[in-house]
Amino acid sequence: MFKLPLILFFTILTAFIMQAVPVVPPSFLIQNYGVDDYKASCQNWALSVSHNGILYVANNSGLLSFDGNTWRLYPLPDNDIINGVTYFDNKIYTKTEDNVYGYWTSDNMGQLHYHTIDKLPDGVGFDSHVEPYLLPEEVKQAQPTAYATIRDLHFTGTETSGLYITNKEGDILLHLHHNNRLQDNLVRAICVQDEKLVWVAFDNGLSQIALDPPITLLAERSNIGKLKKGYLSGDELYIQTNIGYYKRRMQPGEKFLPIPEKEAQSFLPDNNANPKLKIDGLFKDTDALGVFSKAQYIYPAPENLYWLTYKNEVGLFHLENEKGSMKCRILFDNYNMNLVTRGDAIFPLSSSLYLVSAMQGILLVDTRQLIESNLGIASLRFAEIDYIYNETLQKLPLDTKTISLPHNFKEMNVYAGTSIFTSNHQISYKIEGVSSDWSDWQKDGKISFLQLPEGTYELKVRKYVIKGPYPEISLIIEVRPPWYNSIWAYIGYLFVIWLIVQGGLHYYLKSLRKEEQNKLEADKLAEQHKIHQLKSEMLEAELQNKNNELTLQTSALMKKNEAMQALLKELDHQKEALADRYPNKMYNRLRTLIEETLNDQDCWILFENYFNSAHRNFMDKLREQYSDITAGDLRICCFLRMNLSTKEIASLLNISVRAVEIRRYRLRKRLGLDSDTNLADFLMRF
Repeated sequence: MFKLPLILFFTILTAFIMQAVPVVPPSFLIQNYGVDDYKASCQNWALSVSHNGILYVANNSGLLSFDGNTWRLYPLPDNDIINGVTYFDNKIYTKTEDNVYGYWTSDNMGQLHYHTIDKLPDGVGFDSHVEPYLLPEEVKQAQPTAYATIRDLHFTGTETSGLYITNKEGDILLHLHHNNRLQDNLVRAICVQDEKLVWVAFDNGLSQIALDPPITLLAERSNIGKLKKGYLSGDELYIQTNIGYYKRRMQPGEKFLPIPEKEAQSFLPDNNANPKLKIDGLFKDTDALGVFSKAQYIYPAPENLYWLTYKNEVGLFHLENEKGSMKCRILFDNYNMNLVTRGDAIFPLSSSLYLVSAMQGILLVDTRQLIESNLGIASLRFAEIDYIYNETLQKLPLDTKTISLPHNFKEMNVYAGTSIFTSNHQISYKIEGVSSDWSDWQKDGKISFLQLPEGTYELKVRKYVIKGPYPEISLIIEVRPPWYNSIWAYIGYLFVIWLIVQGGLHYYLKSLRKEEQNKLEADKLAEQHKIHQLKSEMLEAELQNKNNELTLQTSALMKKNEAMQALLKELDHQKEALADRYPNKMYNRLRTLIEETLNDQDCWILFENYFNSAHRNFMDKLREQYSDITAGDLRICCFLRMNLSTKEIASLLNISVRAVEIRRYRLRKRLGLDSDTNLADFLMRF
């Protein structure tokens, strides 16, 4: 009879105890992505994650993909809005607001290509808006739009109030909204990446929420100020900032509450950093510390540990026998955080918990959880390779091990991708053959460089990891020489040089032969000239001889005529002196003989032969030009050409001087000469 009241009592007691147990919300770390990050429309409708760690987003501008480093947009052929996406069997299925279905496949160059389909295959569907779990009234009034579950946590996106995290009993553990570090209040979709990561698509942007992360933002600097000291006492955390003193419980969801300075002073230690510590004073082999050999600050930690800071990176080293072994390292760029540049930055709370003073606020770092999160294979791959040549973008297969580029390529781009499954997305690279130093860590996966000189280079890319050696991938890049500097060009040059040498040799031999021939011809011409000169000299000598003979002949003829004329005069004188005593018969006979001698034509024929030989057919040319010239005129012309005087001509012709002058006068008229022309000069030039 007491059974029913007992059951009722225990039921009420259990309910009371359940109500008395505090609701503990999870800790979280949010990273937001806006239009400036992914370069597409602000409005996102759906999310899906592939098995290899790529996020796909249905966006107003098309399909967005994110590999942890690089965002890529793939618009539809007709630029329709994509409002649904799901990854299934190595394909990305999408639908438009008009319920047009299609799927995307990747080629060997890392590019996605769209294919339309009439019907979705079995097993492919898009997010349902049916309420899958118990919701409190506050969430229902905010108009739920999207649902997701991780273990015992339920995530509900709403149209007006952002994101709610509830437990299976329907208790609100956490409410995130626009005023609480979210992008927007209108949630379009929620996608569970793994047991600790959730993606949320908003009407304006995207957010990644990490649950129970190894690095947690305890309070924003704008609310609590800059951290100066910190101390953990049991479950209570005490801090001093530049604006006051605070404390809070270490349970997730708790907030810092201001406390009096007197209460805090009993817990807070002295300054944390030891300015007397030097790297070379602690560690014997500083080169083994890597970049931390140039550490700017050293912070001692429990169990012989030391934090070393360099720029926006910290490394935790265990010191033993003056040797340092790395426990873990943190690059705060991966979390969109920045260490303070002045004042203490790291405050040990325990062997694994540390407070970090960041520009954004106060961070709690759990090194044990951080190291455990680094376990597993770190993904790193080439997501896209292209280069610009002749103003055209040339894409290359991703399995390419060696890239051969023309010497005048304009730009080359290599995109390295990590994975959204890791919180460390920073990459660094170097091109061996250009630089021996690694570049600064960068989130963007794009590695771009302009023209390189001809040669072979190796591009090495490494990914940031919490512990151990950095994973690396490499790519051989060969820049071909210009055509005029290639092996075939050199062969061509050798051939051209050979042709030039052969041509030059041929030309030289030809020139030599021509020179020899010219020399022979010159010698021949010289010989001919010499012979001609000799002939000319002989002709001149012969002509001179002929002139001499002509002169002698003329002189002889003149003397003969003079002698005959003298004999004739003497004969006439004797006849006149003796009169009849000199017989007429003898006188006439002798006179006839003398006159025949004076008029002997053989002498004149011989004279003409000599004269023609000496004066190159002078008489023939006169006869040809002056056809009416007489034999007597020809003789006068010959004597005048010989520059004989009138008296000498008269003697040769056996006529009087007066008769010669009369003949000369007649000759001038026959030759058509005017009074100003000298007859002798004319005949000598004729």
